[in-house]
Amino acid sequence: MLAAAVLAVLRASAANAEAGGSDSSSDAGPSLEAIVVTAERRSENIQTVPVAVTALSGETLAKFDDESFGDYAHLIPNLSFGTGGDFGVTNGRSVAIRGIAGGTFREGLATTSFYIDDTPVPQSLDPHVLDLERVEVLRGPQGTLFGSSAMGGTVRIITKAADATAVSGFVDAQAFDIHFGGVGYDVSGGANLPLISDELALKMAVFSEYRPGIYTREYGIATTPGFTVPASQPVSSESHSGADQEYGGIVALLYTPAAAPGLTVQPMVIYQNERTNGMPLSDFSPSDLVQVRPLDVAESTVDNWSFAALTVKYRQDYGTFIASSSTFHEVAHDNEDGTEPIVTQFGQNYLFPPLSSTYAAAPSPTYIDYTQGTEEVRFESSFAGPLQAIVGGYYNHGTTRNGESITDPDVDYEGEFAFINQQSQANNEVAAFADLAYKPIAPLELSAGVRYSRLHFLYFNYSNGWANGGESSTVETHDEHPVTPRYAIKYQIDPNAMIYASAAKGFRNGGANPAAADVYCATNASEFKSDSLWSYELGAKNTLFDGRINTRLAVYRIDWNDLQQRVLLTCGYSVTENAGSATSTGGEFEADIAPLRGLDLSVSLGYDNAKITSVPGGAAGFINGQSLSGIPKVTASLLGQYSVPTSFGSAFLRSQYSFTGSSFSYTVVPSQEGGRERASYSLVDLHAGGVTGPWETSLFVKNLFDVRANLGDELSETAELTNPPRPRWLIAQPRTIGLEVKWRFKDH
Repeated sequence: MLAAAVLAVLRASAANAEAGGSDSSSDAGPSLEAIVVTAERRSENIQTVPVAVTALSGETLAKFDDESFGDYAHLIPNLSFGTGGDFGVTNGRSVAIRGIAGGTFREGLATTSFYIDDTPVPQSLDPHVLDLERVEVLRGPQGTLFGSSAMGGTVRIITKAADATAVSGFVDAQAFDIHFGGVGYDVSGGANLPLISDELALKMAVFSEYRPGIYTREYGIATTPGFTVPASQPVSSESHSGADQEYGGIVALLYTPAAAPGLTVQPMVIYQNERTNGMPLSDFSPSDLVQVRPLDVAESTVDNWSFAALTVKYRQDYGTFIASSSTFHEVAHDNEDGTEPIVTQFGQNYLFPPLSSTYAAAPSPTYIDYTQGTEEVRFESSFAGPLQAIVGGYYNHGTTRNGESITDPDVDYEGEFAFINQQSQANNEVAAFADLAYKPIAPLELSAGVRYSRLHFLYFNYSNGWANGGESSTVETHDEHPVTPRYAIKYQIDPNAMIYASAAKGFRNGGANPAAADVYCATNASEFKSDSLWSYELGAKNTLFDGRINTRLAVYRIDWNDLQQRVLLTCGYSVTENAGSATSTGGEFEADIAPLRGLDLSVSLGYDNAKITSVPGGAAGFINGQSLSGIPKVTASLLGQYSVPTSFGSAFLRSQYSFTGSSFSYTVVPSQEGGRERASYSLVDLHAGGVTGPWETSLFVKNLFDVRANLGDELSETAELTNPPRPRWLIAQPRTIGLEVKWRFKDH
């Protein structure tokens, strides 16, 4: 098998190197530091855990200025992301691992779970990287320990705990210029303060960032033959549309009372606010930075969220008891210009008499108000014998209110609004889980885990307006009782080599579609079923050349049945359907390398072939053999850092390269029409600077070659209903050149 073959080659290379004598010259790189992860809910070396996991330390993220999800997501093999998971820019991002794509978190239907510490949050969330411990990405089903939305894998943001032993802090300031945009800034700072030595500490950090918009809005221009702009609307333009303003912070406490040895209490609050002065989307093609409209109808987005958590741990010699509670609240608003489709398409084709051929303003706002509460208790053993265990219970309750409307009085028709839609969802999940690991002999470990869940889904939908064909409503409930097991076996050949195999099940709840789709589109798609998959994985992890190379290799096959995929109907509504079965096969290779003193490299390569293998009769928008939406076959990345000592401290050069292969999006255009191709792209970032004492100064260039990387076609509220349809694309930030100054201090 591939894993065994590669393992044999690597071990033979290491043996040959050792036979030739170890390199003890001053140019030899030092051994790599151990990377500790909690992929199995206990602290383990990444080289010994039988899970395909990528870990990016907070220090690495800071060095390469990776501040958002899009920055570090490109570094993860076989992770892809794009827009179109839902209406709106703020909630439209979807994340896929190993080709398992689709669904939205707020409906309980995501395929990738996204965590802040021990709490799942929406996968569209983008917490600013601010003084983190690390980011962990677990590939393959993680439902046993992380719940129903972890079919393809889990992304975990691990926050850094406060420190009661030392005063420390940082300030990070940068100014930059974005091509086509202009000057922006990003300023952050934080402090750690022991309040009671060795017992109580407070950590705070805040940030503020402004990125100028790269788009130009031109309005007062007729875009549809036969329609005219009112005389009151002059031709004009506005630059820097899509500018982004973001700010937020984190406050955390750590309390380890001397009077209660083993007890740790950690409360934490995170807040973040982001808003734009326009839709940050390219029209028609990713290279188009001009948005032409008939009227000056402003577009904008607002995303405001808060997260609060309390974690209590009680550690004893035989194990640790953990209780965590959290609340999460998000309110997001997107406002889109719906003038063209409402006046020219709906108003002309579905009304008699039709609307006037003169454009009238029709803003199309959407909103989401999401609230969630979670509770988890678990026990993590540290027994002296060959058996270890994790057992726990979990509760999650989430409620969502969301809606969309075209309600401006200018487009009222005989006193009736054009379109109103209101939806409410409630999700309940109660689960119990257990995972046992047993070592019958020292090098061999057998593990098995299972999670039993009770999931309840309540859905209410109401639609009205002449564009809806009148009033419609529906109420749907859905219940599931999934059992998600996981089995693994690993063999530690020697302290530097391990092989493993695993099999795991992933599960996702079913749900309901809007009633409007049935009423207005003459469909019968009110409900869709749950889907599930089985994943089979082989892997090998090796440490070579006196600890200067760590490698991680995994190959897998995933069989996915009754998969849920979103389909855009010709009438303009989208529904979710069970589209038969699919397979995903592929592999990943990662290596951390310290070949020379001062030089550190991290390499990743992923290959994934995810495609539909069968389609049931009547399923719309799918054909056998089509690739899954937005999934590239190849992903790759390279991180490199070289530092040399100087008379003032040290000088460094850092580079970050990522490659994302081509893919096809079926968010809007079904496979029968060929979908929409997302071209492959490469992104290159460079940083050069120096460190002296607590100061670091650097010049940087992001997106060095100014690539218009296509990150996905947005599932627009109205743009695809124009004539001709207007695709809208999310693209990577253009070339950005800047200066960064950092100050770090720590006083014991």
